[in-house]
Amino acid sequence: MKFFKWTRNIVFTLIMCVSLSGCTIDGKEVYFGTPSGYNTVFKIGDMKCSKKEALVYLLNEKNIYGSVNGVNLWSEDYDVGTMSSSIKDLTMEHLTKVYVLNLYAKENEIELTDAEKKACSSAASEYYKSMNSAEKTFTKAAKKDIEKIYMRYALASKVYEELMDSVDEEVSEDEARVMEAFVLFVSDENTANEIQEMIDYGYTFERLASTYTELDTYQVTFARGEYDENVDEVVFNLDTDEVSTAVAADGGYYFFQCLDKYNEELSEANKEVIIENRRKQVLEDIVSELEDRYFSDMNTKLWQEIDFPEDASELTNGKLFETLNEYL
Repeated sequence: MKFFKWTRNIVFTLIMCVSLSGCTIDGKEVYFGTPSGYNTVFKIGDMKCSKKEALVYLLNEKNIYGSVNGVNLWSEDYDVGTMSSSIKDLTMEHLTKVYVLNLYAKENEIELTDAEKKACSSAASEYYKSMNSAEKTFTKAAKKDIEKIYMRYALASKVYEELMDSVDEEVSEDEARVMEAFVLFVSDENTANEIQEMIDYGYTFERLASTYTELDTYQVTFARGEYDENVDEVVFNLDTDEVSTAVAADGGYYFFQCLDKYNEELSEANKEVIIENRRKQVLEDIVSELEDRYFSDMNTKLWQEIDFPEDASELTNGKLFETLNEYL
């Protein structure tokens, strides 16, 4: 299930809400601090996310992201309060994406097939049986609630996969090109002029860079877009061993010597990065466009009150997405 595999990456870049009066998805404001209905965590358009659904997600996010390399992050050795807050942020981001994609499906008449609905029902039965009594008490979810959750999630995944199939995966070698270079940066114009004179005189660029640069390193690899546009225009036209003249950017002056104008291994890897960024942009554009047309709100009081019990040792089920993936 591509959608879930993609959302797992979020744990490394958790979107931390500045306050619960407003939160963001990939930099886009999606829901706001006006009160939703009783036991409704948030609304987007005419769709409501229930407390039960949020707790089922929260339970699973806790156990999916609650350990790294086998280390339990919920032990006394770690800041459980910060971990809990981060998992809640992650849960809200994940849920909101699911609802946005469901809105998109509704507008574009995308639906689950009878076979997909049957798979969701079967997965819901299996997942509900896997929940222990503590988990059922925590979430208050019945089997029919799990089935609804699966229907929404499966539809979001279907939409996501269709959107990703539309992404142009053709990336030219020049667009993906990663260079290796020596870089020298100084903030003072007079120093930059002196360095230019030494370059013209024939000084070894590596020695100049190691001596004068104000950066932490003087040897770098980089792709397009990592430096100012002015820098890219100059540097990506250098041949191997060629040295640039001073380029004004970032409040100072850059000089580069190209060591390898096309690092094949890194350039091939960068193609995947470019494609992934295109995929993310597709989702961001949908979020932004739907945001402009739908009123959204959040029950901040309810969400602030939701937390894990002091003893959460029995809340161990993290099989929600794994179970559905076995059926779809």
